[in-house]
Amino acid sequence: MLLIKKYKGIRKEYILNLFENLNDRINKTLEKAKKEKSIKPSNIYEDELNLAKKLDAIEEYTIERFEENIVVLENRENQKMINVGRDKIPEGVKEGDIVRVINGKILKDEKKTEEVSERIKNKMDDLWN
Repeated sequence: MLLIKKYKGIRKEYILNLFENLNDRINKTLEKAKKEKSIKPSNIYEDELNLAKKLDAIEEYTIERFEENIVVLENRENQKMINVGRDKIPEGVKEGDIVRVINGKILKDEKKTEEVSERIKNKMDDLWN
């Protein structure tokens, strides 16, 4: 309001509109920043990955199932189940996919998923042939 009094020649509506536009832009920028913090491979920095490897802090899970807004993950090492919000899981994952948890971020492990899928396929082929 100080600006409105200071600039008598500028219409009050114009200044209010200007502040509303600035506020909208700030909110959109904040929302974009929040979305970019969502779990995507690009958010795992090389230093983070290297440190996680050194500390043996990378956990592997299998997508067990989807339940409404929850995804059930099975730890591949100890078979313990955990529930994670669906919004924390990368888009495009499906039951049976392998994901890695690095510093609280969840990433689909395409290579491991393919390896496991191929191994299961080969076992099934051996069983039926």
